[in-house]
Amino acid sequence: GRKDFDWMDFRLSFGCQTKVTGMFRKQLEDGIMGMDNRKGSFWLQLHDHYKRNGYVAGANNGDDDDDAATFDPTQFSLCFDRQPLSMDLRPGVGSGALTLGGTDRLLHNTDMVYVNNVTPHAGWYSVRIKAMFLRTHGGTLSEPHEDKKAVKYLRVDAKEDTLNGSADKSRGVILDSGTTDTYLPELLKVPFEDAWKKVFGDSKGAMTKYHHNLVEMTHDQVKSLPTILLVLSGHSSSNENHADAVGMARSHKDMFKESKLASISKSDVVVAIPPAHYMEESSTYPGKYTARLYFTERYGAQSILGSNVLMGHEVNFDAGKGRVGFSESHCDYERYVTERNARRAQEQHEEGVASAQNGASELGTTDLKQGEKEKDDSSTNAMGSDLAASGW
Repeated sequence: GRKDFDWMDFRLSFGCQTKVTGMFRKQLEDGIMGMDNRKGSFWLQLHDHYKRNGYVAGANNGDDDDDAATFDPTQFSLCFDRQPLSMDLRPGVGSGALTLGGTDRLLHNTDMVYVNNVTPHAGWYSVRIKAMFLRTHGGTLSEPHEDKKAVKYLRVDAKEDTLNGSADKSRGVILDSGTTDTYLPELLKVPFEDAWKKVFGDSKGAMTKYHHNLVEMTHDQVKSLPTILLVLSGHSSSNENHADAVGMARSHKDMFKESKLASISKSDVVVAIPPAHYMEESSTYPGKYTARLYFTERYGAQSILGSNVLMGHEVNFDAGKGRVGFSESHCDYERYVTERNARRAQEQHEEGVASAQNGASELGTTDLKQGEKEKDDSSTNAMGSDLAASGW
């Protein structure tokens, strides 16, 4: 393909609203950047721009190993951060990072593992839930409760068709960054509430029974609530090199001790939803929280894992390979920029040292460039520029 074309210099087709319904009147932005797998989406228009300039899918754009470091216009990643409450949204609130063309390992707290996109050819990005657990004492996969002996796992006793709202394996739960909350099948409500009751037993407190009422809690009390663990159908070929990653189901043998689930395979993935993500603090009544995981969807309808599930992960949407990657992350863009700049400064220092040692010889220069390439290849960020992750 051509080497001289501007990767973002293309004519973007977009629609303008002609009617205001009031749905977005309290939000900072009044538009939507479409990123699903449909004609007209931003990334597909970018992909078409690449194809017109000689891009060929699968040629020098990486393989099934997520460590490939080439810009791939069939991929993008979202990383949502949970920011403290702001009563005044007019100046804007940083909420994470968007990476076009791949994923950026500087944002990763855990190895990225991949789940199947069960609707890979067009439309929404959908995943299949194979099991759900509650883990006592909160925490994430990378930062669990410090006392392992105190932690217990309780399975939400529901079959796969109940978890997904359909027995059809080609239908799953939609990953939707544009939906704030999570909406799961209504048939899952009773088994989820039963598991929640078992967590607390006869204890008394604001959330010993699962509900959606506004409750007053301290930050520590919220953090001590159960973490919700989703076991998702894995993308087998992509996870072969990540057998020991904390995001793989096989790394959580304690979770399956009491529940022998034959349907769980060695390639399946675990995604953690800590309480700080599904419990939302009220902007009107600071210090009061509401549970934002709802069981409302009828059987046969598609449920939604909203942004409160995606939060705290860099989520890689890879339409080209029919997969979605999850890596736990701080998703703090300012921290990302600081760490990226520090890494660049270190590389420049090492470059200067190497040049001095080699007397700027031709051989030394050649070796240095190769060394730089190896450093670049250690990151899945395909862009190598300030546009690699852009905060908003």
